[in-house]
Amino acid sequence: MAYLSKSERKQQIIDSAKKFVLSEGLNTLTVRKLAEKAEFSVGQVHHHFDSIHDLKSQVFLALVHENLNLNRLPDNATTKEKLIYLLGSEATTSETPYIRVWNDAESNVYSHPTFKQVYAQAIKIWQNSIIDVLRIGLEKKEFIIQLDRINEIALRLISLAVGLEFLSNLEVEGVQFEFFHHQIILAIQQELGI
Repeated sequence: MAYLSKSERKQQIIDSAKKFVLSEGLNTLTVRKLAEKAEFSVGQVHHHFDSIHDLKSQVFLALVHENLNLNRLPDNATTKEKLIYLLGSEATTSETPYIRVWNDAESNVYSHPTFKQVYAQAIKIWQNSIIDVLRIGLEKKEFIIQLDRINEIALRLISLAVGLEFLSNLEVEGVQFEFFHHQIILAIQQELGI
């Protein structure tokens, strides 16, 4: 391996861990598996991260930012399309690994206290991404909402998306993609007056 500064090496480990997690899942990430797959020494990984939970937390947050990046959408995407994307209702095969990462992260919330805080931080990042799109829609007069209710609207939309995903994971009869998508569209129409 070429010489890298401490921050470059740490970023290299995070980037390798992101690829691993998208392929194998967050819950399968161990220092040993990552070191083996990415050809790092176990010691290098331990040198940059306090624990496997620290590594998982940083990787999860990096993937959240990546998943919520609206640059992945076409330049001509409408604010409504951006909102639908952020709520996971237009999930394509390329987004499926990110959904699995969110589900894996949720399962870690009760097993490690630090991860509960990280998951709450991820929800806040998600909320802020939705708020940004809501503000754009408001400025363009595409949405009819009161600015002082924008935080509540974002949280209600997130709550619906999380609840529908949970029901889908339970394989509740009737909760397939079409149902999920239809409910998200209805909620957007009701919340935003469109």
